[in-house]
Amino acid sequence: MYMGNMNEPPGIPLVTKYKFRDMKVHSSDEWMADATKKYRRVFDRYETTWMRLEFSFFNKLFDEVEWEASFRTKCFFVNGSQKNEISNYEEKRKVLKEENVVYIRHSWGTATPGGYWVKGTYIWEGYIDDVKVGETTFYIEDVGQPVPNENLYFDIESLKLFEGNGQASSLPQKTYLKVFSKKDTRYIWGEFCFRPKTNTWFYAELMYNFYDKAGLFKGSNPTMVYVSPDTKGQVYTVNAGWGGETPDRWEKDLYTLEIVFMDKLIATIPFEVADTLVEGNPEVITDYDELLKRATHGAAAGPDKDRETILRESLEELNALTGLDSIKKEVNEMVTLVQFYQETGKDVLNTFSLHTGFIGNPGTGKTTIARILSKVYKGLGILEKGHLVEVDREGLVAGYVGQTAIKTGEKIKEAMGGILFIDEAYSLAQGKGSQYDFGGEAIQVLLKRMEDLRGQFGVIVAGYPHNMYEFINSNPGLRSRFDKYFVFDDYTPEQMWIIAEGMLAKEGITADEPSAAHLKRYFKFLFDGRDEHFGNARTVRQTVSEAVRNQQLRLAHMKKEDRTPELMASLHVVDVQEFELKDTAFGRHQRLGFIRDSER
Repeated sequence: MYMGNMNEPPGIPLVTKYKFRDMKVHSSDEWMADATKKYRRVFDRYETTWMRLEFSFFNKLFDEVEWEASFRTKCFFVNGSQKNEISNYEEKRKVLKEENVVYIRHSWGTATPGGYWVKGTYIWEGYIDDVKVGETTFYIEDVGQPVPNENLYFDIESLKLFEGNGQASSLPQKTYLKVFSKKDTRYIWGEFCFRPKTNTWFYAELMYNFYDKAGLFKGSNPTMVYVSPDTKGQVYTVNAGWGGETPDRWEKDLYTLEIVFMDKLIATIPFEVADTLVEGNPEVITDYDELLKRATHGAAAGPDKDRETILRESLEELNALTGLDSIKKEVNEMVTLVQFYQETGKDVLNTFSLHTGFIGNPGTGKTTIARILSKVYKGLGILEKGHLVEVDREGLVAGYVGQTAIKTGEKIKEAMGGILFIDEAYSLAQGKGSQYDFGGEAIQVLLKRMEDLRGQFGVIVAGYPHNMYEFINSNPGLRSRFDKYFVFDDYTPEQMWIIAEGMLAKEGITADEPSAAHLKRYFKFLFDGRDEHFGNARTVRQTVSEAVRNQQLRLAHMKKEDRTPELMASLHVVDVQEFELKDTAFGRHQRLGFIRDSER
């Protein structure tokens, strides 16, 4: 019988709160780079550092009430019928009512390629309040140390194209085409043949990506084949295609099919859809240098994302951040309002300003939010590129008369279609009145371009609260251009611990109860005694870095045979004892925090 959960809203059983969505795996040194992740199932040992799991579910209480649960992931190495657990990580968090799709992201591994993962089969499982909701399987392969621009797994035999329905891969006879008929074409299939270069067994995962003449992504079909041991030189055939059961997916145009293996473009073949079909085999490009020249989208860069996907992933990234509740609320409300304007035909650019002031202490997430916001604007169709150009005073101001205008103009040009993010913007107004200070010139150029190029790029100015208020009020033009402000509050001790816990998890380390309790007390001590130099997340990051270094030094002094997996993955109180809860710690606080250049 279901007994309920003390964290549940009254009368709402946990099972009615969510619906499992998906579990995907990718590998990267970074958690998320520009919100792009290359999901795969097969990875080479020597390219793999961190394996990263993305576990998602639908929030059935979206826009109604927030709720709390425990989210656990377990990773297993599969040896025959045996499952050996290698990681077990639990995260307790709130699911906000603003979250429609909720993402739980955990990782395991080391920062050294080939340093942890070995050849074999792995399973990652996901749990919500200890109820298993899903799992995914991935494979690590090892055929030897990689050689630049050389595929150690197989040689390409051929790549041909044919037409058929959704089951056409099993056709006994195929008619190979280089031009397809628009009125008859359903699925366009690629028949890829290769010969293994090794006698070891492995899984070959191939991505079939279709693009039109303009380089726009048409569709994709990943497929995987098991290569048996001792079959070196034997021909393997892999068929995969994209289209529909009726001839309505393909317009008359020139297209390209690209085959990607281990995130590398290995073959490309052109074809055409026209009024009548033409039999034959188009030229297949497999040469590495030629692939780089002819690739539709750049070698293995992955398909371009549509605006809807960019917006969804950007908001997911935003809502997954610790704290910043008021910022999240403002951004989500802004998105809703812009979409309403677009639906009702309102002129968005004349009613909505891209120029924003970010006010907050160091380490409060200003730069992170700026990066996300630039992608949100692209997802909404407000900005063409959605990139972020980061500068400070030095990046805008020159040392001679007339050069500042040129330097600032170049940065504005670089930011066109995106956001120009000016950190410590108040420094542009410092030294006002001096004949040798050209910050004022940079401000004037910015003000003119912000007006003349309205809607073509955005400017975000960021800095300390006191300094930013003085900066905005120093010039009437600044007050009129920046009519929207985001205020970034300091992280609470509880939020600092959540951030620290996540950083430790990325290192594959869990703090034991005494060390966790000590760090929590330390963060509260720093927070209670904070001043304008309080480093927020930067302080947390440096504290965690120091603690991990202490742990690794402790392990380095142990005998190799005594370093159990549990010890390798644990932070002990001795690793954090240097973070003292007394007045002398404020000296450390300043060292771990942030000091403005003007005060050095």
